[in-house]
Amino acid sequence: MPPQPLPFYVKLSHTLISIALLLLLLYLGQHILVPVAFATLLSVLLMGFCNLLERYGMRRGVAAIVAVLLAIFSGLVILYLISSQLTRFKNDLPAVGAQLMTALQELQDWVQQKFHLSTESMNEMLNSFTAKTLTTTTSLVGNTFATLSGTLIWMVLVPIYTFLLLLYRDLVKRFLISSFREEYAAIVQGVLTKTKVVIRGYITGLFIEMVIVAIMNCTGFFILGVKYALLLGVIAALLNVIPYLGIFIACLLSMLITFTTNSPATVLGVAIVLVIVHLLDSNILLPRVVGSKVKINALFTILGVVIGSALWGIPGMFLAIPFVAILKVIFDAVENLQAWGLLLGDDTTTEATARRRLFLWWKKKEKRKAGEE
Repeated sequence: MPPQPLPFYVKLSHTLISIALLLLLLYLGQHILVPVAFATLLSVLLMGFCNLLERYGMRRGVAAIVAVLLAIFSGLVILYLISSQLTRFKNDLPAVGAQLMTALQELQDWVQQKFHLSTESMNEMLNSFTAKTLTTTTSLVGNTFATLSGTLIWMVLVPIYTFLLLLYRDLVKRFLISSFREEYAAIVQGVLTKTKVVIRGYITGLFIEMVIVAIMNCTGFFILGVKYALLLGVIAALLNVIPYLGIFIACLLSMLITFTTNSPATVLGVAIVLVIVHLLDSNILLPRVVGSKVKINALFTILGVVIGSALWGIPGMFLAIPFVAILKVIFDAVENLQAWGLLLGDDTTTEATARRRLFLWWKKKEKRKAGEE
């Protein structure tokens, strides 16, 4: 007698418990898993360069060291360009703070005149707001120092992990294939190959897109005469990597800094430049330059970013999209999970076509089940 299938509620409870345990593991192990995740993405990106060096006769260990050193040098150049602008901004910070206080005083006078508030009530509101702000700022400073210390540790761990993953990549691949039964070896091999293509295409395209967006932002800011045009343009391009949410953060930050150093008309111009560049990026650059073979719909893109931020903070926001894309590759390859892959995807076919595809998939599954019986 064949075993009876489990009831739906039992399957659902198993699935929910597994998801909850996985999320708990990701949250508790973030200090270990985040640098490993960045190293995995970086090693996949550098794998092609390592293979090229090995084809020219270089030993694998030496090729891995050269690739990692090249990545470190590129990162240091970018960090130097940003830090030089940050140093200039730091030197002008007292003047920026004075201008911000002047703007706040003008805002206070306008609010008093507009809403007929007395000076005592206005000062009471400001003192209450200042007390809350100082508490929040103290917590923010503590979190910032914790993040900086963690970043310094990651700057050491990520290159080491990347080198080791490049060195033992065949061992990792054999482990993943041998972890499944022999009849699934071809499927696992296909998933690994497609995952490598997706990650490499996504990261390479994202870097090209980020450079183009930074050039357009900086050009627009230089034309407007923004004081920190290069710094704000690069920061806005970095934040643009975060889907949907990054553009709002970039707009608020750029407008606030520009407000303390330029005229209100320039502030409006900064917002217009960022919106125009974002529209060009979303409609032209993103589909053509990034060109990922796995399409993720907007709903699960935002959900992935929000969940990534809740689990791993800012690094989780950057890692969310490539990992959601990897999940879709896995879901599409496993027959019992193809419905989840369909849910994550951005299939714009009509409802009738979707029904027909679902019906054909169900008939194929029933035939396979009848053959096994």
